[in-house]
Amino acid sequence: MSIRHHRLVRGAVAVLCSALMTAAAGLTGATAAQAAVNTSPNYLVVYNNNIENWLPTSCADGYLWDRLLTYLKGRPLSPDIFTVQQISNQTQLNTLLKRLSDDLPGTYAGKIAIASPGSMGYTSTCGKLKNQQTNAVIWRSDRFTSEAETRWRSDAPENKTGGCKNLEPTSSSQDRVENIGVRLHDNVRNLDVSVASIHWPTNTWNGPDCADENMSEAEEAMVRLGGDLKIVAGDMNTEAKTRGWWDDAKALGYRDPIAEKCGSRDCSSAYDTNGSRRIDFLLAKSGGGFSNAAHISSTATGGAYSEHIAVTAYVNY
Repeated sequence: MSIRHHRLVRGAVAVLCSALMTAAAGLTGATAAQAAVNTSPNYLVVYNNNIENWLPTSCADGYLWDRLLTYLKGRPLSPDIFTVQQISNQTQLNTLLKRLSDDLPGTYAGKIAIASPGSMGYTSTCGKLKNQQTNAVIWRSDRFTSEAETRWRSDAPENKTGGCKNLEPTSSSQDRVENIGVRLHDNVRNLDVSVASIHWPTNTWNGPDCADENMSEAEEAMVRLGGDLKIVAGDMNTEAKTRGWWDDAKALGYRDPIAEKCGSRDCSSAYDTNGSRRIDFLLAKSGGGFSNAAHISSTATGGAYSEHIAVTAYVNY
């Protein structure tokens, strides 16, 4: 074989090997994309959900919250931050942190508003409502370091008619209105991020009458924590058009990725998160805007997982 012919053959083999390696890398990349952490310094993958229906399978009554976890396993990037409402107690938070760390890329840590909330007054261990309910912030501990935290209680009208006042525990405890905010240091971006998980009182307590006050107190908590990026997410138990709270949030610099996606403060019913209402929100004080904003319907998860639809967005710095 001539030297020239030998070089041509060798070149052809090299090209073929390169093509095979590229194809293999493409397949590997496609697989890895289903199991990756976010390493970008430019945005955070954020989820919010009221997980009130995370119950033992024997009690789930059609709501299987594990469906949302299964959905997350199939996403290109695991959550960097996950705010949850109506989690039972520290024990359930620990279980959730282990599940996230075992099932998803990354490791997870979290802080709960009240480790052992008071009883809601229910007598049954089954059904859609849990007897203990509070709120928590979860984050990827392989990316973030916890620096500080703050807690505060949501307001409702005193005696349902008077001025806004902290809703104190009763025989049917409202420890689910104890909010928590955490300041995290992002070791990838080298900036601080403050995150709050909030739950405002329901119509039972005329809670929507104090929505603007509750938004103001959430902002006060964020100011206490500081941070270059601020995220406030949770179950507001009221719609964006109620009592001007959403407009107040916008005036304070917060943006609503779902509203920006639907093109209006008052989105169509396609964006409802609880029955026929959009009451679960992910707000961010971020000049960078958002991408991949969505709410996770029960169709996407193969069945109902909670009475509340999860909300997600990539939040840009």
